[in-house]
Amino acid sequence: MNNQLERFVRDNRESFDDYEPSVDLWKKIEAKTNPTKPKGKMVGFQNWIGSKPKFALGMVAGFAVFLLISYLGYQYAKPAAQNPDIMALSPSYAKELTHFTSLVEEKRGELKALEKEDPELYHQFDTELTVLDYNYQNLRKELPKNPNQEELLKAMIDNLSMQIDLLNQQLQIIQKIKEAKNGKTNTMV
Repeated sequence: MNNQLERFVRDNRESFDDYEPSVDLWKKIEAKTNPTKPKGKMVGFQNWIGSKPKFALGMVAGFAVFLLISYLGYQYAKPAAQNPDIMALSPSYAKELTHFTSLVEEKRGELKALEKEDPELYHQFDTELTVLDYNYQNLRKELPKNPNQEELLKAMIDNLSMQIDLLNQQLQIIQKIKEAKNGKTNTMV
């Protein structure tokens, strides 16, 4: 049976070559094999995204992860930029100093609001902080030439901690003063 089929094909080869598929044949085959493909004509990037939605979502997620990692890398490198000399000595102390320094700056900003309301009290508070800050700056200047740098770094952290404690106490005093003023105002009305 196999030989007869081969002989038939060989004898009638020319008649098989006379027929050519229509131009629309591939479009029909594609339409039948890919029924989820949207109808209508899409161009460029829309066509690419439309045909690969999972891939496109993966690209967006990958970009979001890239941005997150970049931000975290920036935050990690931030102490090195603010305290390069300390970062070279001890990265953990540099991070701690950076954290405390930012807290001091934040709380000083809160205290700065008092300057307009009660300049005399603000000046008193600022004088106490200036003494601690002066001591901190002296410790920082002494750091490169001091043989016991770790102890000096601890002293710097202790100084910043005292500044934060003092600022917290000052902010509590301000809060109590405001509450007392509000209490008097409410009883008068």
